[in-house]
Amino acid sequence: MTSSTVRRPELSVVIPFLNEVKVLPLLRERLEKLADRPSSWELLFVSDGSTDGSAEFIEAWAKADPCVKLIILTRNFGHQSALSAGLSLASGDYVGIMDADLQDEPEMLLEMYRVLRAEGLEVVYAVRAHRPEGGVKRFFYYVFYRLFAFLADTPVDLDSGDFCVISRRGVQLLLGLPEKLRFVRGLRAWVGLPSKAIPVARAARAAGDPQYSIRKLVRLATSGLTSFSTKPLRVGFICGALLCILAVTGALIYAAIALFTDAHIEAPGFTTLVIVLLFSQGVIFLYLGILGEYLGQIFLEVKARPTFVVERTFNLEGRKVADEPD
Repeated sequence: MTSSTVRRPELSVVIPFLNEVKVLPLLRERLEKLADRPSSWELLFVSDGSTDGSAEFIEAWAKADPCVKLIILTRNFGHQSALSAGLSLASGDYVGIMDADLQDEPEMLLEMYRVLRAEGLEVVYAVRAHRPEGGVKRFFYYVFYRLFAFLADTPVDLDSGDFCVISRRGVQLLLGLPEKLRFVRGLRAWVGLPSKAIPVARAARAAGDPQYSIRKLVRLATSGLTSFSTKPLRVGFICGALLCILAVTGALIYAAIALFTDAHIEAPGFTTLVIVLLFSQGVIFLYLGILGEYLGQIFLEVKARPTFVVERTFNLEGRKVADEPD
């Protein structure tokens, strides 16, 4: 049978991972015990620079089960780039995205798949009704998603993550977008396909340690905010206008005191001067930082480097990686 006549799987599931050797055996057990799964599916695991034996575990599994595919990237390119690598090689009529740590439960992914097919939708995604993280982390997630929703130029659902099922058409539209700095959940909302949100209680990590450090989370949040809105660029204009108004108001007050009262200001105004200078300089550097983020995004985009580079694949013979250089 030639590759052109190979039947397309009903569902491809993209699962990026980084050093998850402790949780992958549990994930395998859950996936193999799934009831009512599609008659034909494929599991695309993407190793984002793993060094702990995770890729070797998946490769051994893939040798025993041809439905299991493995993509190994040359280094750690980041979660969103690993997702893009999986989407590039997914061949199913529908494509699911989930994390490997079992916080995204496979049973819920199949439920979203059934909803998408039953209702004729293009996207079904999870909205986190509950998080197992600590209070500080939950607070920052809360602030980020509401800030993102406020700033974004397109409507987005609060607390929606990458966990979703997308139609083949939706995947092709996502892959057709030219951005090199990917923020998949934002791009998914920007496309504007018929979609539905499903509330889920996010499970706790099954084993191992989180791979998303605070630094990586901040970088992802910054990328998301600057990729989908130009509103932060208006901060400089707004703050400049407010400072001008305050300066004019202060000048009028001091002029009125000098002209219409007998009061004499004993102090030379040192404290007021320091406060005004600190505030104005803080605003300037804040705005320069915002401009720097946008310039950094432009700098990375105009170089047009590929989002990821694949070292090798397993059980994916004959498939071309969309984002690789020729």
